[in-house]
Amino acid sequence: MEGRQTHRLRFTGSCSAQEFERRCAEHDFWYHSFYFTNGFARRGEYDVGRDVADYGFPEPMAGMSVLDIGTGSGWFATYFEQQGAEVTTVDSRRYVDFDVRGRYERGELPEDSADRFDEEGKRVWYSPVSAGFWIMKDLLGLKARFLNARVYDVSPRLFGGQRFDLVFMGSLLMHVRDPIGALMAARSVCRGLLVTNALVTAGDESETPTMELINSERDTLNWWRPNRACLSGMLQAAGFRDVDVSRTVTLTTDHPFTDWKGNRTGADQTLYLAHARP
Repeated sequence: MEGRQTHRLRFTGSCSAQEFERRCAEHDFWYHSFYFTNGFARRGEYDVGRDVADYGFPEPMAGMSVLDIGTGSGWFATYFEQQGAEVTTVDSRRYVDFDVRGRYERGELPEDSADRFDEEGKRVWYSPVSAGFWIMKDLLGLKARFLNARVYDVSPRLFGGQRFDLVFMGSLLMHVRDPIGALMAARSVCRGLLVTNALVTAGDESETPTMELINSERDTLNWWRPNRACLSGMLQAAGFRDVDVSRTVTLTTDHPFTDWKGNRTGADQTLYLAHARP
């Protein structure tokens, strides 16, 4: 909506503006824009703070356990923590964990190729965007826990038997070959509410569940565009019973990334918004 103000996060760190800029410049591709109440800012591909109210997250979140699957640059993880939640995040290891066109097996990474170690001394590999999460975690002193895993690996065992009050899976379904399998994994750790989304199928409001395959030689990382009825059906097939796909949410571009070839990424997107409960 025109004139809507973005949600500004609290800056809970103690660094100078110069140090903030220096640390943020260590990573070139920021999926999320971060705007803070003290005036600090790191612009990224999408200003999700502008449209966060449309997601319908529970309020208040104090005492809630939240799982952020595919945390990316970590804006939502930061938001959830600042709303009082105990946050766990999951993201992949570089591109080897991605569902890429034509790839029939998962890649391996040498242990000595890890990007860093976490607070428990475990190796951590960045996805193409999750380095931003770690920069903000360091700068803000975030408590959010991070695990490397594919969405299909999500299970209670991964978290020591824990299930979560809120499972958030942002713009991820479009990037997985097996969206029902991904939703089943999310269902296995959800004891409260799942919030997720999917690309809108323009002009298709049919009650017949259909899904368009959009993967191609030019678009190797996007897979499916379900219609609304199909998204509802996938959630039910994954074990969710209380399903609402009546609303949409917008991803608003802010500062699209331009690669060394001059290719520009990012575009405003309208997404089906799904709320579901086990």
